[in-house]
Amino acid sequence: MYFYRVFVFLTTAIIPILSGSFSTHLQASELADLAALRAQAQERVEQNYSSDWMAHQSSSLSRWLIGAPTLEVSALQSNLATGTDEIEVRLGMQIQRPDNLDLFDQMEQTNQAILVAQERQQTLLISGLLRQRAWGAAMARQQVNALSDKQVWLTRLGTQLTERFNAGELSRLAYLQWQQQQLDVQQALVSAKAELAGAMRAYTELTGVQTLPANMAESVTANIDSALNSHPELKLLSLQKQYAAAAYQYGRQSQSNWDVALVARRLQSVMGDENQIGIAVGIPLAIEMPANPQNLQAWQQTDLALSQTLMNLQMTLQQQLSTNMTSLASLEEQIAIGEQQVAIGEQIVEQLERLKQSSELEQSNWLQSLLQQRDRTYQLEQLKLSQQQLVAQLNQLAGQVL
Repeated sequence: MYFYRVFVFLTTAIIPILSGSFSTHLQASELADLAALRAQAQERVEQNYSSDWMAHQSSSLSRWLIGAPTLEVSALQSNLATGTDEIEVRLGMQIQRPDNLDLFDQMEQTNQAILVAQERQQTLLISGLLRQRAWGAAMARQQVNALSDKQVWLTRLGTQLTERFNAGELSRLAYLQWQQQQLDVQQALVSAKAELAGAMRAYTELTGVQTLPANMAESVTANIDSALNSHPELKLLSLQKQYAAAAYQYGRQSQSNWDVALVARRLQSVMGDENQIGIAVGIPLAIEMPANPQNLQAWQQTDLALSQTLMNLQMTLQQQLSTNMTSLASLEEQIAIGEQQVAIGEQIVEQLERLKQSSELEQSNWLQSLLQQRDRTYQLEQLKLSQQQLVAQLNQLAGQVL
């Protein structure tokens, strides 16, 4: 899926180098939300990966001038005593055709738009990785908290069960089931803590902090289909396609630029010396040169590749958005059902506690109901957290940055 492709790319290309390479300047007490973390993570990435470059700002001269000016010096000497010797200095240059300036300006504007789109794309990539790392850690932390809470609850329950077992009021079957459940939780907790440690380590490598924000919940972007139209990756591909078409047309028209030269000439003869200064202008008669087959083929291949990539990405995003929206609706239904199950489970436990538990089977059922009710409560909290995580994934797919 696109959402996970973004994560894999950044994880393999950026995160291994981030570890230990930056100083932490945003403390846990300063964490307001994920947007603040995204800004810091992006700053950390840019410090390590941004290259020194100077934005090209075209002047009026570069807008007209093609290439570097050329200087030509020629000296011609007559073989006759009464002949004329000639010395000529010529400063020549190629200038844009007046009707080619619009294409030049279009390419400059498109190039600036591409730079903005690239920055927006990078911000989205960082947002996606932060969402994945933060929610992965939050889910792992919730699992550890649930198991720790269950372990404490089982320990307290064990005190009561042990007293009843020693007094002969609890069957050995129920007592063994409690012991087995306690060991199961202990084992699961060891695994969950290891997973949480790994998730928090990856989160800290990206953000430089060791504490998750207090609130990471997002709202589903309003009119998500319209939001997809301004997706940074789609916008970037569209701009690249426009630039390629303008560059091809600009290249064709640039084959028939004007030649302008400033000429200084000195004539020397027995009749006297003469200095001449003038301008030479060469204007191609053809308005537009025939298309070069190689250039035409290269542009067509580029245009086709960008068009296919744009179409495939748009279809993939739309499909994944549709799938995730269906999953979100399903989660909402599961949460509603889970809340009913928890409510009914509480009533079942209450009824079982009121019954006279004389047989081993009744005592076993009572203990299993207690355990199941506890698990249903944990599962409901997990579903609610998964719902919030899915909302973050939807916003990522829609191209919404933090």
